[in-house]
Amino acid sequence: MITTQKRAAIHHIIRSGILTGFGLFIIYLVRTGSLLQYVEPNLSLYVKLSAMGLFATAIYQLHTAWEKWQGIDAPACDCNHDPSPSAIANAFYYGLFLLPLALGFLR
Repeated sequence: MITTQKRAAIHHIIRSGILTGFGLFIIYLVRTGSLLQYVEPNLSLYVKLSAMGLFATAIYQLHTAWEKWQGIDAPACDCNHDPSPSAIANAFYYGLFLLPLALGFLR
């Protein structure tokens, strides 16, 4: 049986993977020279910088997952939204982010 803390850690790991995927997709677009097909040339610098923000947030999610897995309770700020207990709902919500990511890499 998975405890609620370990379930929360799994959700943080999934979120970290999604954020890393979007960061890698931006790097892929830059390396292939196709970033300008998606964004205005004046905004390309900001999109490149956003990849660093995505990676930083992914690292934070991994850190949070590690703390949850170890049973360390972070100071409560009442700003966290617990994921739905429904596996179908969670698959739908994460799928909303994974579908465009998969379509981008499979183009």
